[in-house]
Order: sequence, then C-alpha cells, then structure tokens
Amino acid sequence: MGHDLGPVLVTGASGYLGTEILYLLEKNGIKFITMSNSGKSGFFCDLTDPEQVRVLIEKYCPSTIIHCAAEVPKIPTQYADAAAAKRSVSMVENIAKYSEFRILFASSMTVYVKNNLFPVSEDELIPPESGYAKGKWDAEQILFQRNMPGDIVLRLPGLFGMPRRAGLIYNAAKSFLTDGTFDFTPSPDIWATIHVRDAAEYFIKVLTKAEANPPTAINIGYPDVFTMSSTVKRIAELCEVPWKMEITNEKAFSMNLKRLEEQFGIISSTFDQRLMELVRQVREEIGRNEQ
Repeated sequence: MGHDLGPVLVTGASGYLGTEILYLLEKNGIKFITMSNSGKSGFFCDLTDPEQVRVLIEKYCPSTIIHCAAEVPKIPTQYADAAAAKRSVSMVENIAKYSEFRILFASSMTVYVKNNLFPVSEDELIPPESGYAKGKWDAEQILFQRNMPGDIVLRLPGLFGMPRRAGLIYNAAKSFLTDGTFDFTPSPDIWATIHVRDAAEYFIKVLTKAEANPPTAINIGYPDVFTMSSTVKRIAELCEVPWKMEITNEKAFSMNLKRLEEQFGIISSTFDQRLMELVRQVREEIGRNEQ
C-alpha cells in the first residue's frame, strides 16, 4: 500500500534496526533514501560532521528523517562510554540544525536508569547523569527545544531477534538447546525486551500517521513486566529444559504504554510469541549446523 509521503531519509540504514525499517518502508510502498557511516547502505555521511550533514539534506530534501544511527554498546561496560555518547549527540545536533521537517528519533529505555517507580511514564523521568543514557537524554532535549511539529522520540527497550546472535535471549536459547543449562550470574549479557521487527513496525505506524503535534516522547514496547530471570525461565520452558535460579534484589522493569496506545495503538505481536519464534529459529539453526 503506497503513501503520499515524500522520500524518507533513514540514518544507520545498514544497522540492525535500520535494516528492518527499510524492509517495512519498501513493503508499504514508501520512498526512502538510505545513508550509513560505513557506506554499506546508500550514501556515506559522517553525521558528526556538520558540513556533510548540510550537503546531504540539501541534496536529497527528504520529508522526514528516521534517525537510527548511534554508537550502540555491544557489551555492558560500553554503556559508560561518555565519548561515544557525545558523538551520538553531535549527530542529532547536526541533523536538527539543517532539517526543516520532522525527525523520528530512536531513543532508549536507558533514559529511565535512575527511576525506581514502575511502570515508567514519559513525563516522570529523573535525567541520567552519564554515559549512553545521558547521550540519549541530551539528544532528546535537542529535539524538544527545536520545537518542530511532528518530531517524535521513540524510547525503545533493547532489541532481539535473528539475525542478531548476541545478547541474553539468543545466548540463553542456544545454551539450553545445546548444553541444557545457562548461567547468566557471572557477567550478564545485554538483554532485550522487544523484537526488532516490532520496533521497526512502530516507526512505520508513527511515520504514516500524519500529525502536527508538538515534539513528544513515546514509550515503545509490550505491556509486560520484565526481569532477566523470568525471561530466562520462559526460554528454558520453551526449550523443554528445567531451570531454576533464585535471584535476590532483581529489579523489574515495565513501561507505561498509555500514550502509545492512545496515539498509535498496540501491535498484535507479544513478547511471548517472539520468544517462541526465536527459540524455534535457534533450534533450526542448530539442526542445520549438525547436519
């Protein structure tokens, strides 16, 4: 189904989320322009360079930017990398400076890192003080302060789903299906609570609902309460492996999705459905490797 949207510029187009967004843009008949810092998808542009950003935007005149590009942590310790966070903020500064149109920004649930009351809602936020979380927060403020109608910050949990073969969910499934056990207590992997395809679908829903409202933040996710132990326990059940681990002082996490539901609706996929799908895919992958 086509839309009357002008071309959409997707930054970070060769990345995990960007690739899924491109797939759905094409599926929905929406014209797009791609760029990546690596040059692997579309045009090369260093978004930390103001002049390169100016030239890119003036040349292609997109109607909207979906901004996925960022320095994303690969291991837990990288969440404290202030220099990487600063580079990510500079990308948003440059895009905001030269864009006379709406920006959809892929932010993160890490902005809630200091909050202790759950489910967290968009307007009840204690600003983070450092690292990746502060970088996302600072980038959000740039968009709010420019006050461009239609700008939306999508606060995403961590992403999982094939072809990503990293993180707690994939590694738990693989371990249960190969060794029959899994222990995340020594050094937890980065974990995630939304499938990458569902995250991308929300970007399309936001994009195709033409709104001229003031800039706002929207929590994106499933209406569940999440803990690492309950997630691993469910994966073990799906792998038909007994698993029990007592964890004290584990912090649960949940998002208030009222704003999302009212403005864009909740998609039909569930966290449990996506876990089942991931376990099935890992099982098939292991089977192929054993042949």
